[in-house]
Amino acid sequence: MLREIAGYALRLVKGLSFVQGERDCRNNAAAQLALPVFPQHLYKMRTSYFIEHVLGPRREMMIKAWGEELVDLIEQEHRALVEVVHGSAPLQRIVDSHSFQTMFNDTWDALPAQPTLNHLRLFCDGLVYTFANTTCVESDFSILKCEKDAYRTCLMALSLEGVFQTK
Repeated sequence: MLREIAGYALRLVKGLSFVQGERDCRNNAAAQLALPVFPQHLYKMRTSYFIEHVLGPRREMMIKAWGEELVDLIEQEHRALVEVVHGSAPLQRIVDSHSFQTMFNDTWDALPAQPTLNHLRLFCDGLVYTFANTTCVESDFSILKCEKDAYRTCLMALSLEGVFQTK
């Protein structure tokens, strides 16, 4: 019976190690899922939906930083991605074979060189590594202050990362 309980506890802990919580700027559970940044998600999306829901909320900021031409080029590259993947069953199988565990560059490198999708890839890469706002940073620092107190000053960065991921 003790072995069964221990085995259950180990499976539970192992399973929980794969859970990744999404949180918003107030450190609450995120109301929306992470943005689609992988080809396997983008090619299934209509370009009008991509423009309205993914590109639209960031359009003004991107125009200021990159210019109108590059933002239009991202829209064109999304159309090209949809056409290329839908037009090739073998490529569609390759793209769909990737999972959440596949690295970002590996998913994009699996696509053919033509048409070039460099701007779309760069845009999606920026969505992956979005900088946190002040509230998120302050939340992280308050967690850090609570966890690394006078009695726990020897915690390694990996241990603190585990605390952040858990919270």
